Amino acid sequence: MTQDNRNTGQGLAAQQVFGPQAAVYATSKVHIRDDSLESVERMVGAGSGANRYGWTVDLGTGAGFTAFAVAGVSEHVVASDVTEPMLRQAQRLGHERGIANLGLSQNAAEALPFADGSIDLVTSRVSAHHFRDFEKALDEAKRVLKKGGSLLMADSIAPEDDAICDWMNEIELRRDFSHIENRQISKIQRLLADRGFTVIENDYPRIYLRFNEWTARTKVSAEETEALRKDFLEAPAATREAFQVAPVHNDIAFSWPCWVFRAEKG
Repeated sequence: MTQDNRNTGQGLAAQQVFGPQAAVYATSKVHIRDDSLESVERMVGAGSGANRYGWTVDLGTGAGFTAFAVAGVSEHVVASDVTEPMLRQAQRLGHERGIANLGLSQNAAEALPFADGSIDLVTSRVSAHHFRDFEKALDEAKRVLKKGGSLLMADSIAPEDDAICDWMNEIELRRDFSHIENRQISKIQRLLADRGFTVIENDYPRIYLRFNEWTARTKVSAEETEALRKDFLEAPAATREAFQVAPVHNDIAFSWPCWVFRAEKG
């Protein structure tokens, strides 16, 4: 395991939230497989049996499920995360799955320990909303990618309506203090274009969640859980519609919009 010892605020917050809960995320159904992972697999040609990529790096890998998905089309895949307990889960699960080309690297997405132009594919799934400096992470992805290399990201995104966007980000931060920002697609598109990335393909799946499990996963206090429950159920109609909020027995079903894209470095 390679390691970057520079502790950013984002890195410390993520370690505090996700370190103790690493085993929970290793068994979380939404992280193991959801529609966003199916979009990632389609875009990289998973299941084709061909090594389309030499070196792949998965940012914010968590328990490693996206790294596992791209391992079959990569000669080498590096599961990268700031949180060591998460990397231990990725190592354990990768071993159980017989993935022989998996490496590990403890580092922030904003400080990649790879040489310029050395990577064929950079992936990131449901982790970019934790990146404290998203622009720096994009700069680093551009730096390490070869010319013509691909950046493939999947993450929850915020609606273009600013009021609904603000509601979503406030809710997320109250549930998880390592949350930074669910960004609007228009903002991400501008940042990619500014760096010479060209979006080749994209998809718009949903991330389907249940409130009780969602709050339990980050050990939200009982008092804050009830406050969040109230805010979900009493949110403006347009907000409830945007996130498909629906009471289900003693739980709440809802979903976050997601954007999956593959962009090539020019």
